[in-house]
Amino acid sequence: MVIELTLVDVYRYEGLPGKRFRFRVKGTRIYINVLADELDEAVKKAENIIKKIELDKYLIEKASSTEKK
Repeated sequence: MVIELTLVDVYRYEGLPGKRFRFRVKGTRIYINVLADELDEAVKKAENIIKKIELDKYLIEKASSTEKK
């Protein structure tokens, strides 16, 4: 299972460097916010967060348990 990210919003806070990118994990109500200068960097950071919190493993387990029902 591949986790897909959808870009929801890009915004900037006054006085803070960089842009804030808001992604939604496709098929869920989970949002990930990252600070980056470019979109490519933001995607990599969001993917890194997903791996760190093991969200990919959780979603795979969740998907397989709903298929069994």
